[in-house]
Amino acid sequence: MKERVSYDVVVIGGGPAGLMAAGKASESGVNVALVEANEKFGKKIYITGKGRCNVTNVCEREEFLSNVVNGNKFLLSAISAFSPYDTVDFFTSQSTPIEIERGNRAFPKSNKASDITNALVGFCKKNHVNLFLNEKVFLITKNDNLFEIETENQTFIAKKVVVATGGVSYPATGSTGFGFKVAKKFGHSVLPSVPALVPIVLKSEMPKKLEGISLKNVSLICEKGNKIFKELFGEMLFTSDGISGPIVLSMSSFINKLHANEISLFIDFKPALSIEQIDARLLREFENAKNKNLENIFPEILPKRLIDVFFEEIGIDSTKKPNNLLKEERAKIVKALKKFPLKFDRLYDVSAGIITSGGVELSEINPKTMESKLVKSLYFAGETLNVDALTGGFNIQIALSTGFLAGKACGEKIWLLQLMVHQAQEKVLLPKEFQTNLI
Repeated sequence: MKERVSYDVVVIGGGPAGLMAAGKASESGVNVALVEANEKFGKKIYITGKGRCNVTNVCEREEFLSNVVNGNKFLLSAISAFSPYDTVDFFTSQSTPIEIERGNRAFPKSNKASDITNALVGFCKKNHVNLFLNEKVFLITKNDNLFEIETENQTFIAKKVVVATGGVSYPATGSTGFGFKVAKKFGHSVLPSVPALVPIVLKSEMPKKLEGISLKNVSLICEKGNKIFKELFGEMLFTSDGISGPIVLSMSSFINKLHANEISLFIDFKPALSIEQIDARLLREFENAKNKNLENIFPEILPKRLIDVFFEEIGIDSTKKPNNLLKEERAKIVKALKKFPLKFDRLYDVSAGIITSGGVELSEINPKTMESKLVKSLYFAGETLNVDALTGGFNIQIALSTGFLAGKACGEKIWLLQLMVHQAQEKVLLPKEFQTNLI
């Protein structure tokens, strides 16, 4: 017969949200267990930021929320309660200094993602969290006011449960979608998981010819119908089957709910210049190189490996000389520099996403505590919720902030309830404000 062990709070999932929730709940002096299916905590943390872990983006709340794709209003309380500045202070207090880089991106000074995990685990240990590894939860039930959390090895009994098991991206790290199953079991709506922060696959053979070419200071434009749906500025690169890089990954998070036939993609190679300015520049270049082929003029305008493909795609001979170029052909070149078409095929699979878009319906969660509005004492944090943001440290901050609120709320409620029971036994009443909404 399996051992049955009781705790005040059981947190399921040992990523950034779960580790923060467990440590914060235990700060209140309640008995907390953190249950992780993997052989180590923070498995996904180790692969973030190319092994360096971009732990947050140090900016003001309004700017932070402007980088949230889904759930910016819902996250207002969480980011206010535990801000990016709080994150920097937290890790510094855990002997893990943070350095701020370009774009307000914050990394551990050591450039080791493991230091972020170690700091969070250390926070839990300092607060006497009971840590369990290799404990895969397969069933959660609730009887009366207690939860039963079943693993192969034992049954955890808990007054409150925090589900922080992540989404479905990078399943090798343990993100299997278990939290979604738990939410559905307890009556929650769960939005379908779709790819977010993933590369884009193109239909043509063009990417194979351009693989490895990196473009800086360009715009990636998505049109839906005849209107611009989204335009992003920054860096991108060509892969063997499509495009990737910062603005491509971000674009995927905006278009992941559109049908493929609704999406038209274009590159603006010269976003700082108007069509008239580009045309004027070409005229100057052509005037100074009348006897050169177009392919020998364009290294001043485009990366060398891109030139032949560029002219091939727009149907103009790259060996032509400016003197032989028709006005209509020059106009076609100018247009292509501002709106170079890409043949969209699909996004990479959701399992390849840096994060998951989709999850527990936010209207069913209290944004100030992360507690379910449907099931008392059940909390959700991190990627299990239908929240996701752009690259740059925003998503780990969301995990930490929601984990902080969940841990704080359930820890404080149990502590106050215990205090209330103690005071009743001593025949001393607590002030009324402490007696409400405790369970």
